[in-house]
Amino acid sequence: RFDPLLFDVLAGRGIEHRDGDESRVYGTTNDGTINTSYCSTAVSSSYIMTTGLHFVKFEITGTPFMGVARPMPKEIFSREDFSFFNRDHFDTILAARTDEWVGTVHTCEYSCEDGELSWTGWDIENEQEQFMVEWEGMEGCMTGDTIGMLLDLDEGKVTVYKNNRRLGVLKDGLSGPYCWYANVTTKSAVSIKRGEPPRI
Repeated sequence: RFDPLLFDVLAGRGIEHRDGDESRVYGTTNDGTINTSYCSTAVSSSYIMTTGLHFVKFEITGTPFMGVARPMPKEIFSREDFSFFNRDHFDTILAARTDEWVGTVHTCEYSCEDGELSWTGWDIENEQEQFMVEWEGMEGCMTGDTIGMLLDLDEGKVTVYKNNRRLGVLKDGLSGPYCWYANVTTKSAVSIKRGEPPRI
């Protein structure tokens, strides 16, 4: 019923598809640090969301991250140690900004390890960012769990579900175009699939 989603852009160190399945990515390397610049990023760049409701399910192994970010030219993802939260890339990312990038929430993500929220507007000078902050309904998850995300661009918010149970609103203030993405480190994996949001 839904067209399949694919992670058609892979960026950073140690990330791969296996067996030709582009709906799932695997983390293959990590240097042992928790620096997000060493996470590898997978983007569903061909599915750009601008209005309405959009729901996906992420099936996880380990503790990946997932969220939404602005669509941008693919050459940006080829930069060394690319991450949406690596400040070394903020100027390059903002140089690709379009008039459609409304507001300050240009990317936001959910951490499977503890459920925390990170978001940024890629603007350090104006402190338009928060890393690893708590939010109402926050819960972590583990291998075998399914994380649902509902992007509501009519209301400007992202809601998170864990195994079809609504946790709460991860972030509000979203407007303009976004794509789904995931970050993986070593021994983690994530798949993406479109669907209908739970009615709870």
